Amino acid sequence: MINQTPMKKMVEFVTITTDPRRDIGLVLIDNGKAHGLDPVNWAFLTSAPHEPEDTTRKIAGAYGLKFTEGEGGMQMHGIITHVIDQDGRLRARFHGLRFEPVNLVVFVNALTNRVQDRHAHAQSSLWDMLKGAFRW
Repeated sequence: MINQTPMKKMVEFVTITTDPRRDIGLVLIDNGKAHGLDPVNWAFLTSAPHEPEDTTRKIAGAYGLKFTEGEGGMQMHGIITHVIDQDGRLRARFHGLRFEPVNLVVFVNALTNRVQDRHAHAQSSLWDMLKGAFRW
């Protein structure tokens, strides 16, 4: 719904894998195509082959996600859509796949149309650093 509005140019979607052993770049790209995700503003993060396997789990952990490894290496985790603002701050969490999409659209619209001045950071936000380091 967001990509059907002018917000498409202002919003970036990111899928972070927690299983980089299986979710290599091409697998994520194919998955995005299968679900109709637009690569113009949708990025898929996975660890590079020479990086530790828990690299992306650490990124997700920085936003409060926890993972439990089960039998056979399967991971147990919830599905959460995090909304991170232009300054890299976590602003909302939408849990599961059954929330009303219009609520997310309205929330994101409010963030993209903010009227306050952008907060100046002494250093780049976590999101700015991630964007430069990972991109598929």
